[in-house]
Amino acid sequence: MSAVREANPTPHPERKGLDDQATVRFRVEEPGPRRAARVLRQVYQALVEKGYHPTSQLVGYLLSGDPTYITSHRNARSLIRTVERDELLEEIIEHYVNCPENRPS
Repeated sequence: MSAVREANPTPHPERKGLDDQATVRFRVEEPGPRRAARVLRQVYQALVEKGYHPTSQLVGYLLSGDPTYITSHRNARSLIRTVERDELLEEIIEHYVNCPENRPS
């Protein structure tokens, strides 16, 4: 994990409160395959193995944050909670947008 700080979160005496409204970017990086993608694949497979409709279960989890939408089979429930929901959504959207079939012709 690495934080890219675009602004100092504590007010600097010479800037008179401007830092209160500055944006701080936080970037999470994992060497090798993206962690969120790996977690999504493993959780998806566990849901399939247990006979659930994985897309519906993942949507339920992503919208509500309720981990009971995810099976505990193969430790999937604990695994999915290791990644923030916004990171999972980011991975899904990036995959969808970058998929050749979804690009305008």
